Amino acid sequence: MIVGSVGYNSVKKDVSMEIKQFLDEIKSKKKHTKNRIVVGYLDSKVISFLQERKIPIFSKEIYLTHKGLSHLSRHSKQKRGAGLSDSDILKIPEIIQKPSAVYFDTKKEKLNLLYCAQTDNCFKFVKLVVDVNSYTNRKEKVTLIKTAGYIEAHNIEKNQEYVIVM
Repeated sequence: MIVGSVGYNSVKKDVSMEIKQFLDEIKSKKKHTKNRIVVGYLDSKVISFLQERKIPIFSKEIYLTHKGLSHLSRHSKQKRGAGLSDSDILKIPEIIQKPSAVYFDTKKEKLNLLYCAQTDNCFKFVKLVVDVNSYTNRKEKVTLIKTAGYIEAHNIEKNQEYVIVM
């Protein structure tokens, strides 16, 4: 991860604060102050994996948009047990930096990476779906978090459409 002279923990705390501000704006239905924030960077192993498959990388930065956060934190998703808790949403930068595993979804039309991290419940993962070929405001292509949620560990591990990246 490229963070300059500032330590990773300091950067992670700043990003978590920005995510919390996004969450607060969504919950209070306030006008958002920013449209997107950088929550992490593609790891060199992920970049090599994508390059070997001739998949274009439009940004090494992984973005979370206000719209994306609103989608992944929907009450209906949380109600059925698939939506992330606020505390897990704040861990997104940590999950990107130190995932339990990263998978590539070979079947989908979109170019999705699945960043997974163990939850306190050992049978579930936090799954971040990262699209490496997504548009922001229909202008520029970037790498961004499309959605996130909880998934049973065995549903990831047994799925033959997922190729382990790291």
